[in-house]
This record gives sequence, C-alpha cells and structure tokens, in this order.
Amino acid sequence: MDYIEIVKHMSLREQARLVTGADFWHTWAPVKYGMPSIMVSDGPNGLRKMEGSKTITSVCFPSAVALASSWDRGVLARVGSTLAEDCKANRVSVLLGPGINIKRSPLCGRNFEYYSEDPVLAGELAASFIESVQAGGVGTSLKHFAANNTETRRMVSNSLVDDRALREIYLRGFEIAVKKAQPWTVMLAYNKLNGTYCSENSWLVENVLRGEWGFKGLTVSDWMATNDRVKSLHEGLDLEMPGSGYANVRKIAKAFRDGKLDAEDLTIAATKVAELVSKSEPVLKTPAPKRDLDAGHDVARMAAEQCPVLLKNNGILPIKAGTKIAIIGERAEKPLYQGYGSSQINSYKVVSVLDAFKANGIQPNYAPGYDIKKPEEVKTALINDAVAKATVADVALLFVSAAEVDATEGADRTSLEIPKSQVALIEAVCKANPNTAVFVASGSSTLMPWLDLPSAVMQTYFLGEACGEALYNIIMGKVNPSGKLPESYPISFADTPCPENYQTPKDNNVIYKESIYVGYRYYEKANVPVLFPFGYGLSYTKFDYSGLSLSSTSITPEDKLTLTFNISNSGAMGGAETAQVYVGLKDSLVYRAKKELKNFAKVYIPAGGSETVTVELDRSAFEYYSPKLKAWVVEPGEYDIMIGASSADIRLTAKVNITSNEADGEIDYMVATPKYWNADIKNITEDDFADIFGAYPSDYLGDTSDDRVTGDKCLDELWDTKAGKKINSFLEFVLGIIFEDDPAMYAVIYNSIMTIPLKRFAPASGGIASDAMIDGLVHLFNSNSILEMLKVMVTGIPGTVLNLIEPVVRDTIEKRSRC
Repeated sequence: MDYIEIVKHMSLREQARLVTGADFWHTWAPVKYGMPSIMVSDGPNGLRKMEGSKTITSVCFPSAVALASSWDRGVLARVGSTLAEDCKANRVSVLLGPGINIKRSPLCGRNFEYYSEDPVLAGELAASFIESVQAGGVGTSLKHFAANNTETRRMVSNSLVDDRALREIYLRGFEIAVKKAQPWTVMLAYNKLNGTYCSENSWLVENVLRGEWGFKGLTVSDWMATNDRVKSLHEGLDLEMPGSGYANVRKIAKAFRDGKLDAEDLTIAATKVAELVSKSEPVLKTPAPKRDLDAGHDVARMAAEQCPVLLKNNGILPIKAGTKIAIIGERAEKPLYQGYGSSQINSYKVVSVLDAFKANGIQPNYAPGYDIKKPEEVKTALINDAVAKATVADVALLFVSAAEVDATEGADRTSLEIPKSQVALIEAVCKANPNTAVFVASGSSTLMPWLDLPSAVMQTYFLGEACGEALYNIIMGKVNPSGKLPESYPISFADTPCPENYQTPKDNNVIYKESIYVGYRYYEKANVPVLFPFGYGLSYTKFDYSGLSLSSTSITPEDKLTLTFNISNSGAMGGAETAQVYVGLKDSLVYRAKKELKNFAKVYIPAGGSETVTVELDRSAFEYYSPKLKAWVVEPGEYDIMIGASSADIRLTAKVNITSNEADGEIDYMVATPKYWNADIKNITEDDFADIFGAYPSDYLGDTSDDRVTGDKCLDELWDTKAGKKINSFLEFVLGIIFEDDPAMYAVIYNSIMTIPLKRFAPASGGIASDAMIDGLVHLFNSNSILEMLKVMVTGIPGTVLNLIEPVVRDTIEKRSRC
C-alpha cells in the first residue's frame, strides 16, 4: 500500500495526529486508511521492549563504551545484525540507538552509552552498527543530536559551542554516520544549542542534517524533549514522542487556522512518518522469526571478549595452569555489567566471573571484600577475610566497579573514583599479595591513585550479560585482550579541559570554552600528562610496525591518499592489534591539535605472523572548518602522517605535501587568539571565548530582572517559593521512601522530575493534565500569600502535582526497572 500517497488524502487533523506518537512506544495507526502502527524500543545494547509495565527478557550486549574499546567495526556489525533479528522477532521496527555524543568530560553520567571522545571513532563505529541493523530490515535512531554532553538539567541546558568545535568535534561523528549509513531516524536532543532547542533548530536540522549531509529519514524528539510543537514542526521535527494525546493536535490545528503554520510543513512531517512505516512494512508482513536467546548470548560473549583493555601487566596474566587463585570483590559475584537508564536490559542470562570459574571446574577461594549496597562504608571484617584468602593464594583476582549512581542516565557522576570501600580493599589485598590483578568496571575513565599497587590492571567497562565468561577466557589465556581505550584517562579531574565549565549552572548556559580541545587533543597540545592516553591498550603478545609507504607524497585536496604498512606479531600468542592513523599539521594558520585520529584498522595476526594493512584517507582527513570562510578548508602545507598503537605511541611516520588555495583569506589565529593557539584553556576569559564564539554567554540570559515563575521553569528552580518548597519536599519524601534501597534509581527519577519544564508535564501526561492546570500551578508558585499556602495544604495540591508527574514517574520506572 502506498502510505505516502495516503497522506495527501488525510485531513489536517489526521496529519497532525500522525506526527505525534500514539503512546510511549508506538506511532498512530490511521485505521480507516489501512496504515499500521509501528513500535520503537530502546537500545542499543539489547532490546528493551516494554510489554505493559514489564520489560521483556533480552540478551544484554556490551554497552557502547565497551564496544568502542574493541575498535572493531566487525564486532559492531555482528551485534547490530543480531539485534535486528531480535527486533524482528518482537515486531519492533526501530531500535533507538546508537548514541554517539562526544565524551566532553568523564563526569557525564551517560558516557557508558556513548562511544568516544573522538568523532571519527564514534562515527565509524556508529555507521557499522547502523548499516548492520538496517540491513536486517530494522531502523535505527542516531542520537542525541546535538551537543548533548551533560545529564545535569539536560532538558533546559544551553550548549554554547563555537563553530569550529561544533563542526569538527560535536557534529562530525553524526556526519560520518549519516553519510555512510543513512539511519532511518535521527533523534533530536533535549538541550538548546546556542540558544535554540535542538527540536526547534532549523539550522541544525534543515541546513546541516538534511541540506549539507543529505539525510533522507525522519527526525524524532527525545522523549518529552518537545518544547513548542508548532514551532518544532515548522523547524524540522517530524515526529513527537511520546504521544501527547490530542493536546498538541489541537495546537497544530489552531496554529493553522491562525495562519501561524503552513499546511506544507505538516504534510512534509506526516509524509516522513508514512515513509518510516513503509520501510518497516516488509518485515511486519513477514512471519516473525523465532527468538534464539542462546545464540544471542554467544554473540554477546564474543563481543565482550574483544572489549576489555589491559592497562598494566607485570606478567601475572594470563593465569598459568595449576595457579592457586583467590577471587576477591562482590562484583565478581554480582557484576556491574550495564548502566542505569533507558538502555537497561532485563537480561537473559547473566554469567558472573565466579559463575564462569565454577562452570570450568575451578573452585577458587572467594571473599566479597565490600558491600555494594554501602559502597562508601569500609567494613573491616570483610577486608580481613579477603586479605586472609589472598595471602594463601598464588594470585588474587580483585573485581571493583564504579558506584551504580555514577553510571546512570539523568544524573552526572559525583566522582571519578571508585568507592572508598573498594579502594581500601585494593590497598589491603595488594599489600598482602603483590600478585594481584585488579579488574575495573566503570562507564567512563576512572582515577587510579592506587595504580602502582597491583601487578595487573584491566578496564572492563560494562561487558553485558556474558561478562564473566569473556573475562574468564581472557584471564586464563584462551583469548588475548585487544581492547584500546576510546577515551583518555586523566590523572585528576582538575586536569580535564573543562572542570569548571561542564555541569549546567542555574543560568543553564554550558560554556564550551575549550573549543576543539577535547580529550587527547587538549592533553597533548597543553602538555598535560595523563594516566593512560587515548587508544592505549596492552596485549599478551608483542606487535611490531614497519614499512610505511604512501601512494603519493604530493596531492591536492580532492585526491585520495593510500597508506600501506606491515604489522608483525613477534610474540608467542596470536592476537589482534588496532593500528591508528593520525594526521597533523605544524605550520598552520589556525589553532589545531598536535594530531587527530583520521582512520584505524584492526587486524588479527597469528604468533610469528605478519599482515599488510592498507588504509585510505580522503580530504576529510586534512580539512578544518573555517568560520570566516564558512566552509571546510584544506590548508596547503606538509602534513605529518602517523601510525600508532595509541595517540602517544607513534610507530611509523611519513609526510605528504598538499597544494591548495582554499585557505586564502583566512585569519591568522596565532595573532588573533593566542591562548587558543597554545591551548591555554585554563586562562581563557569571557572575552577570549567571545572572540571565537561571536557573543558573550550573558547574551543568552534574557531578562534577568523578571523573577516570576513561568512554565519554562523546573521544580528544582522553585525551592525559594513557598509552594515550591512544600511540593519539592513532599516529592523528596515520597521518592525517598520508594527508592530507599536503590540510590541509582532515585537519582534517575528525581532528576527526571525535578528538571523538566513545568509546561511539558501537560503533553507528557497524555491528556491527564491540561495547559490550564499548569497555568494554575504556575500561579501558585508565584503566590506568596498565606491564603494561597493554606490552599496548598488544604486542597491537596501536592497530590495534584503527583498526578501531573505520574506519567513521568511511570515511564521512568518502566524504562529503567530491572524487572
């Protein structure tokens, strides 16, 4: 059936209904036209499909941060194709992922859902994942577009990003994924970008995404991200999710009657929804394949084996036959294998490290060493028991993790360190037995002041449900670790590029004053030492690089450059190595990083073997974005081509000369912005930032003299009002009781409720609340009279507020429950 043609025959109200969801997970089905509803579900580290108030059982694959540490396009493709089959078996048409926001700071609570601090690594892996899912007839949703790099007050934050940083860092990964893989949908983020909500940003959606990159698919809001449905429709948002009942349908119809909305804008959006349904139809009409969760679990294990990053090894790994082992740490029994939030899977078969050892006939001495329910409480009795078991062992394997509350959507990390109880355990066990290997599970980089104590350290990230099997195989030498860090590890939080400009302040402006200097780009240019560099990872074997040759030593911007080199395995064990290709230009007119990742290749090499690696670079490897020229520009000059085992371990170098006049008329940034030229980010002033941004952050504050409460305010901003204090205290009390034993869930739900603009409660309620009710609530917050406060207490306004937020609470619990 031609659904696109059907749209032309729909009434205005029917089209308006089509561009808002039927509920939290489905599009509207216009029955009289025979158009079906399609279902979308969260992902992408597993299928998190809701059936009623429960989440179905699914295979939990490694989280994005772990998959990124594989640096393996093939691994992403294998996971993607497996997920596509599971989606088809469950009649899910679109998997809501992957997320590829840049890891601007290790504090972001959602970093476990994102790939990297580097846009090339993020974009390439995302493209592989998208291609494989969509090859199976299931759509994806590339998210969160764009510059959504903090969870704190994410629904009202305003990311202030200069043009170069925006283009080269925060949009580049999306550009790669869109151009290479054409995702069926792109999800627009909660935040504002340079003063405009992403869901209302026509420059971002129409000019860049659709105009420059050629995106053909549908744009969808993040859940409850729609600020003004009429405006967003005009600016390029096709589908609003979740469904708002008929509230926004009426607003769309009224805007059309009042001449504030063109019928063409609505028809274009409705047509995009119809196109999405058409893409899904072949799978919907095919009998659903039978689910094979065991086969999916095997893929999860295979993927997990490629992810862990060996950070340190004094020779105790892999474990030799006959070694007496002690397994220490409650996380060996109860692993932290995924983060909290919308990606959380009701896992099919979780296998812990302890389970895996027992399944292979090994009964190691085990001691929990700490209590994961009380992570900051050092329990001497537990530590003493662990020390006793470690002392009599040849090797102690010690498992630790981030606190659960530091790996959650909706809230940012409060610390980059693992909990105190686990640090104390590491110190005690390593003192008792220096032959200790520490395994860290966290969603992003972690501080390791204890690094000198153990003989080996491995960052596992969140490996999914087969975590124990994968780690057992690596520990015992059945699999050679090949993971590389997709992010830099700072020595301290103060060393990061934006320690004071990361989280959203009360004025909601998040100032990206570091510009392009994110991750290794900053650490290298500013000469700031790191604990571990970007791309770092050890192996049980040794790899040697040799024989770099270029297809040409002199090219133009439109020429492609082919690199060829050899990697040999001089060790006694087969393994995989990721060769990383970096490009740098010393004599540049613009401020640049010393080098930037431009491509990579992972190859498996048997012991004693050798492989020839070929990598191609096009103009994107050499260009930068010029705000003055409003174009991507390739400067003339002699570029350094560097092949490395990490950003800090360059093995091969060559030079290529590029002839170009594209930079004619460019600014001399060494003179214009000397602090940015030298990456002196810590001393950047508001004037310095305004020089590259074109405005001052204060320009985005609006009228600060008017302190009245409006529908754009959030509950967390209303503590100073009498009604706000009463209502917020009541909510804290109720949520504190409900989630007394689950601080991570409390953080997710509390922050979701407290930082959503008041006016969005109405559409989010699906018709339970009206705009008039929200107006009344706003009036209440603006009142300071004793009479109004009596009404709050007597007429049960707190109960009314609970009714308003009930859909948000319900959805949050459903999305994040570990059913």
